[in-house]
Amino acid sequence: MAINTADKSVNDQKLKGMPPASKLTESLPGRSRGSLLFKRSQNGAISAYFRYRLNSKDTMISLGQYRLSARAPGLALSELRDKAAEMALIASEHGDVKVYLAARAAAEKTQRQAVVLAQQLATRQGSFEELLNAYVKDLTARGKVKAKEVERLFQTHVIQHHPDLMTRPAKSITGEDIHLVMSALLARKPKGRGIGNKAKTANTDMRSTAASVHRYLKAAFSYGSKAHLSLDRDVSDSKVFDIGVNPATKVPTLANTRGGQTESLTPEELGELLRHLDTLPPREMAICKGLIYLGGQRMEQLLRVTWEDTSDDLLHLTDGKGQKTQAWDHLLPLTARIKQILTPLFESKIGPGPFCIGRRCIRPDTAGKRFSDAGKALSGSGKTRYFSYANVRVSAETLMAALGITKEIRSWLLSHGRNDVQSIHYDRYSYLPEKKAALELWGRYLDCLYAEKEWDQGKVILLSRKRPQEITKS
Repeated sequence: MAINTADKSVNDQKLKGMPPASKLTESLPGRSRGSLLFKRSQNGAISAYFRYRLNSKDTMISLGQYRLSARAPGLALSELRDKAAEMALIASEHGDVKVYLAARAAAEKTQRQAVVLAQQLATRQGSFEELLNAYVKDLTARGKVKAKEVERLFQTHVIQHHPDLMTRPAKSITGEDIHLVMSALLARKPKGRGIGNKAKTANTDMRSTAASVHRYLKAAFSYGSKAHLSLDRDVSDSKVFDIGVNPATKVPTLANTRGGQTESLTPEELGELLRHLDTLPPREMAICKGLIYLGGQRMEQLLRVTWEDTSDDLLHLTDGKGQKTQAWDHLLPLTARIKQILTPLFESKIGPGPFCIGRRCIRPDTAGKRFSDAGKALSGSGKTRYFSYANVRVSAETLMAALGITKEIRSWLLSHGRNDVQSIHYDRYSYLPEKKAALELWGRYLDCLYAEKEWDQGKVILLSRKRPQEITKS
């Protein structure tokens, strides 16, 4: 039978002497503050409770097990008294101790979860350098031809020169930080030509390079603002950049950094270039003339064509520029004249594709240098103004327009301006007959310029950035 022994105080001796199924009670100091209740079970363990009155009923809150010896589990008598005093204080201030404890436990759990989440986010928080690298990786994954160029610009002009910024969280980068990066870039001089190369450093400032870096920084921060929310890939382990405001957009865009590339060659100057290309080795001449006779294609798209991308009458290019998630097919018909020009490339298959001068396809910068070298040579002799391949592309589109080739056909021929809803989602026509007719007309016109023969189908009016200039086709 259970024995209920009431006493104003309890000590260790009394607790250890409790028979099985007995109780001991110790009232807490103060009026109506409850009591500390001990119960001994049949197996000898002693459990402690805080007992108080709630809504005219006795209510008990478990405090734990009394420790019978120094090495036994549980709490000492003094510790149990402290816990009972804490429960009494809660009861006096909040009433229902169980409800309060449940609410406190829930709040503590929420706090622990918040701490864990914050720690997880901290480990996933991406730095400035990780943002730049992640953007390059995304460009590469989407097959963007500019990925390597963007990586080079970031490494050369941002990462190497600002190691202190690279370790900071990307979201902490400010417009002032980007201004520092851009100002330092503009203050640097262009690199020399390399060891053993005595050619003069480019006579230019860094404005064009800075404009490119600035443009790609804006794109990188824009990517970082939403990369962790992508639905197209698993982002559970991705770095979180959490970009709220794009700091690169706070820095004004450099003015007049691409103006030199918008001038067109005159028909006479284009004829001088075609004749000058005859001085190149056969394969290089075929590549450079092919670029022109194909309408001034983007080097990055044309020069990487493999043999698998060619047929007797067709070149299969891919257009991965811009924001498209998947590269577009870009088909170019081969006219009889273009086949004739490309004959040295197709007769000797020395590399993975036709546009090779060795075991590998020619690099765009190597092909571009052939045009800039031609611009130097011809401008030096007074036959043309200086030009680069960018000017040749402008010339091709300008003169094709003058021949009556419509803007729509030029857009399909050069694969640009196809970002409207109709072109993206509905128009699946290849435009091959129209492209072929345009290239045949363009080829005949170029042959006339090359041979310095008269073209009797009208005249060309070229718009200069400085003044309109009327030039008779000849």
